[in-house]
Amino acid sequence: MSILKQKTTTGLIWSSIDKLSTLLIQFILGIVLARILMPEDYGLIGMIAIFIAISQSVVDSGFFTALVQKKTVTQSDYSTIFFFNIIIGCALYLALYASAGLIADFYDTSLLVDIIRMSSINVIIVSTTIVHKAYITTKIDFKTLAIINISSALLGGIIGIYMAMNGYGVWALVYQSLIRSTTMALLYWVLNQWKPSWVFDKESFKSLFGFGSKLMVSELLKTFFKNSYLIIIGKIYKAEELGYFTRATLFKQIPATLITNILQSVTFPILIKVIDDDTKVKKLLERSVKLTGFILLPIIVMLIIYAKPIILVLLTEKWMPTVILLQVLSLEIIFHPLQYINLNFLNAKGRSDLFLKLEFIKNSLTIIAIIATYRYGLLWMSIGYVLVSFISFFANTYYTQQFIRYSAIRQLSDLLPYTLVSITTSGIAYSISQLFDSLVLQLSIGILISTVCYAMMAYILKFQEFTELRHLLLKNTKK
Repeated sequence: MSILKQKTTTGLIWSSIDKLSTLLIQFILGIVLARILMPEDYGLIGMIAIFIAISQSVVDSGFFTALVQKKTVTQSDYSTIFFFNIIIGCALYLALYASAGLIADFYDTSLLVDIIRMSSINVIIVSTTIVHKAYITTKIDFKTLAIINISSALLGGIIGIYMAMNGYGVWALVYQSLIRSTTMALLYWVLNQWKPSWVFDKESFKSLFGFGSKLMVSELLKTFFKNSYLIIIGKIYKAEELGYFTRATLFKQIPATLITNILQSVTFPILIKVIDDDTKVKKLLERSVKLTGFILLPIIVMLIIYAKPIILVLLTEKWMPTVILLQVLSLEIIFHPLQYINLNFLNAKGRSDLFLKLEFIKNSLTIIAIIATYRYGLLWMSIGYVLVSFISFFANTYYTQQFIRYSAIRQLSDLLPYTLVSITTSGIAYSISQLFDSLVLQLSIGILISTVCYAMMAYILKFQEFTELRHLLLKNTKK
């Protein structure tokens, strides 16, 4: 177990470096782009997001998780899935190319034809990387993943900014994505030891597809219903209003995605190795939930309190309608990683059937929320979005309670100390920040005081997560 613990620690460090650096690069470069481009540019990209996302889910077909989940993976397994992914990727690109006109007609926006046909190239590019990523993940080689993700995000962002500054508009966003995907694919081939063999094993495909197909259906449903808000907003409202919604969603997704990706990439391989020991599994899940709450809850409170200065200082006044949307959607941040923690447990157990069942429940709730709120504007649609996430959390924890007795109420109670401390420290910081007239000072001083006060309270109250993270940082600083 000591070797496993060492791999977990190393994986957590490199995965954290990867996710933190990549998101920081995307955030900074994204702020620059948003200041140059207009809300409607982001709205146009939002209109086609669902079609690209669904295509990429089909290309994956659940095989990434199936390969990582399988205890013994052969060269034949990897090669079979590699060639299948490429074939499906090319077929989907042709389908998107042919249907671009229909999609543009649906939104009554002719410019979407060329945008779709160019953006769809990403589907082919991504199809060449899935097996490479799975191979690296099973080796718990998160250092290589960090190099690939950071390099591709940086290059794509820089080129996107250059194009935006030279008047390319929405095409700056299109080419930013293409350059990032291309760079990522090239680095996977250069830095990865695995290379495909000319083989396609039908039995291997059937075995992996048996597990992956359920995840594919689940992922398709999740992707469709997650992006269904973009379809409705893009169809009923203006492109710029969709731009406001996508910006608010992006801001709240940054911390949620960061924690989710780190926990999922590191804990999933570990869960598989200890999945037959309920005591160890429950302990791992408890630590994941507490770490999630410790990091995210102060961020959520600060996003809600400082939403206005954040938007005005970083994005300028043209993005002002994003403020109220960000405040509402920030309430959903904590439930995103918590759902993944519980669903990861089911995947590690090989119960993709239950995973699929839970997605049907969540998607049904999404339909109800959209039908009930779309007539009343973006604010009410955002409220419905948050409520769906809250109810889905209770559904996702049902089987966690059944298997290892770790219920939704118990998980929420584990988060209570961090919630109370976050509200208290941010409330004090906000009162002090209001002594200044400058929005920049309000934002910087408020966040600084909130962070320092939260760290002090965590130290005084002896939060285990604070102690472990501090020791981890000190240990690696000395190295």
